[in-house]
Amino acid sequence: MSSDSVQIGLAAFLDYTRSNTRGCVNLVKAQRTMYLDPDRRASAFYGPFRAALRRAVNSPDPERVLTRTVAKARPVQRSHFEALRAGFLQWWGKTRATGVPISSGRWQCGQLTINIPDQGCLGLRYRNGRTELVLPYLKEPELTAEDAYPALRILELESDEMLPGAAPAVLDVRRGKLHKLRKNTNRGDLDAYLEAEAAKYLVHWQAAA
Repeated sequence: MSSDSVQIGLAAFLDYTRSNTRGCVNLVKAQRTMYLDPDRRASAFYGPFRAALRRAVNSPDPERVLTRTVAKARPVQRSHFEALRAGFLQWWGKTRATGVPISSGRWQCGQLTINIPDQGCLGLRYRNGRTELVLPYLKEPELTAEDAYPALRILELESDEMLPGAAPAVLDVRRGKLHKLRKNTNRGDLDAYLEAEAAKYLVHWQAAA
């Protein structure tokens, strides 16, 4: 991979695509620092809760799993983890699914690679056999359906590698709201948008050097 290549995670790219013009510049600066500094990346703010979600969907007592994670949270994390626990449990209580293993994925556009590690998503199987590949969105600002579309399309493109036959979804965990692609989604237009955002991200990344 060339020195001009950039690798980030899908959650980070989602944050970027939903930012305004001024906000995305500052966001890329912060992301560049994080990805180039392994010590900062290792202490990701939401990392413990993201890991707990994977355990919860495979546990007979998901509430206990999440409650233990909240109890171990640092003071600065506590209120966020409590909101995430409440939102997830409200949604999960109406969801008749179980967790299934998934593989990692990787979407590439030019010099930008979006990594989708298996520990960053949830694989779900419903009682009727239907499967979903779910990206948990953990941040505080509400995620709209339109905000979720870029990530949904990337998940759809990588689903054959990660969980064959699965439908993509993004879960706004705090609000317990699941976003999916509409049946009439114009994928050609969405792909063009993704290419433009990828190119713009690279420009901002290089400018932040």
